[in-house]
Amino acid sequence: MPKPNPAANLSSEQKAALRAYALRNGRFWKRRLAAAWMNGRDADEPEGPILRQIRNAGGSSLLTRIGLSHLD
Repeated sequence: MPKPNPAANLSSEQKAALRAYALRNGRFWKRRLAAAWMNGRDADEPEGPILRQIRNAGGSSLLTRIGLSHLD
């Protein structure tokens, strides 16, 4: 049985925001986003409000389960 897609509950706008953040921040994008969420620096990002929505809905546990392949 295949694992469920962790991004299934994200809107296309939220997926696009995560993808843009990941592409801008490189290999360690998840670590950087988690730190931004903890420090409130996600608000400084172009997709800040959308990234905050994702944090509020899925939390940091979503980051551990998601990958770029889920955001297509």
